[in-house]
Amino acid sequence: MHRSSAVFALVMLAIIAVVSPLAAQSGADPAEPKLKLYFWERVRQESWDNTMSLDELAADSSAYLRLRTGLGAYWHPGKAWEIHLRLSNENRLYLAPKLDPRLKKDYDVHEVFVDQLSVRWRSAGRRPLAVTLGRQDMMFGEGFLIMDGGPLDGSRSAYFNGLRLDWAPQKASNLTFFFVRQGRSDRLLPLVNDQHQAMAEQQEQGVGLYFRAKAKRTALEAYLFRKDAFAFAALPRGSVNVAGGRVVHPFSEALSLTAEAALQLGKLGAESRRGLGGYVHLDGSPGGRFPVPALVTLGGVWLSGDDPATPRCEAWDPAFGRWPKWSDSLIYLQARETRIADWTNFASLFAVLLFEPADRIKLSLGWHFLSAPERTAATALLSGAGRDRGGLLIAKASYEVSKHLTGRLIWERFDPGSFYRAGAAPYNWVQFEMFFRF
Repeated sequence: MHRSSAVFALVMLAIIAVVSPLAAQSGADPAEPKLKLYFWERVRQESWDNTMSLDELAADSSAYLRLRTGLGAYWHPGKAWEIHLRLSNENRLYLAPKLDPRLKKDYDVHEVFVDQLSVRWRSAGRRPLAVTLGRQDMMFGEGFLIMDGGPLDGSRSAYFNGLRLDWAPQKASNLTFFFVRQGRSDRLLPLVNDQHQAMAEQQEQGVGLYFRAKAKRTALEAYLFRKDAFAFAALPRGSVNVAGGRVVHPFSEALSLTAEAALQLGKLGAESRRGLGGYVHLDGSPGGRFPVPALVTLGGVWLSGDDPATPRCEAWDPAFGRWPKWSDSLIYLQARETRIADWTNFASLFAVLLFEPADRIKLSLGWHFLSAPERTAATALLSGAGRDRGGLLIAKASYEVSKHLTGRLIWERFDPGSFYRAGAAPYNWVQFEMFFRF
């Protein structure tokens, strides 16, 4: 075990050892079980062609199964205390090509890792305070900037290592302080069958404040935080200070507006940096039965790109928001352009129709007209001449078989525009998933 892993594990065990007898003295709530166990299994099949190369002749097709397992427990030793532990694992079975490109075998038996290990304390009273320490999931708003602490392992995990304080000064408001520190790989807690899974290109840390309040029917959010990325190999040290806000305003029960925008200032190596980004969407419920849509969404996204004519870097930094927010397939194409799930130099005008033909069935159809705020230098993938990224069609179907079993199917088709090299071919990307929870 790595030295830092042993230290972190010992600290968490010491905290639990101290918390348990103290919490037990306060007595658990008799209406709540002291120990809650849960299990889930996700079977996901993904198939795609040309997604990373946009080349019909390239060996760029793949089909595989992702088998993700989670076993966890919530323990409530007292009214104010909660301890959360979850072990997870994701194995892959390669169907075409038959071999894992990294391990040269068809079945990738991956590591079992600690997905969650946290202690939470909550105070009572008119201004409650909650303190959560350890490995935990964390998402603010729609996950625009804070959602996933380890983008390089895909949907295998999304945890953060850190401290979170939530304080409610008034009934309709909440202030959150957070500090997180993410390594390039998991070296804080023990692993079974260590596969040296990469979590991020550079070690990162973040600290900030997130405020939420409600004014009549309007939900308001404001945040201020800083993310630092530490130099590694050829990657320079970088820092970004982010100030932004989000608003959700319902005009009526059938129509609402959501908007979020942020400004970024910082450094990337010796360069100064400044980025702007945001999104907006209008959601309406027409009413009526199928085939009338249950929900219609019209929206747009704008994330700044770097202007090569200026001495600074204007590229938007998604911070801890590198996950498939707007597309499950585009994140793989982004890996060839900059980094996987690197939402930068990206703009979209989109429309989504959601249908509910039956109580437990949902169908959605979305279209994105994509562009790039800035042109880039020509590469084997990019033209260097245009800003039209192309069109993206996203079709989804989901079915809730029972409270324990759900399934979904996603099809995405991307037709590249002038932003990519001449002759760039379209691709299809398909995902089928079954999710069991108990």
